[in-house]
Amino acid sequence: MGIKQYLKQAFTIDRLIKAKKIRIQYLRDQLEMLNSLNMNTKVQANGSKDRLGDTVAMLVDTIADVEKDIAKLVQLQRDMSDLIANVERGDLRLVLYERYINFKKWEDIAVDNNYSLDNIFKLHGRALQAIEKVYSKLQ
Repeated sequence: MGIKQYLKQAFTIDRLIKAKKIRIQYLRDQLEMLNSLNMNTKVQANGSKDRLGDTVAMLVDTIADVEKDIAKLVQLQRDMSDLIANVERGDLRLVLYERYINFKKWEDIAVDNNYSLDNIFKLHGRALQAIEKVYSKLQ
């Protein structure tokens, strides 16, 4: 795996966590709706007879998945931080950290550090070269 793929893993996991959190909220909303229904009313439906139980099971499973993903993300970010710390130049470390640990947009990194967007991209290219050297030594 190349360095850029390695660093992008955190973005992917973070987006997956966000997507699952949306699913959790949806399932919680469904539970509220199901709880508000009159359970004595007979409704003819095909499929599962315990919609409430099924929804609770899906919610619990999704929460467990998110917890695993968060633990994976935290460990990956810890490893990435250790890797970034081995880059010699502070400005390159900062760009890597802001982008791959804090998930900042390029524009925000540029503004926060008083650089133009073009300069941030140039620094990022240099930062990738520097961290690639560190990464290859550790492999």
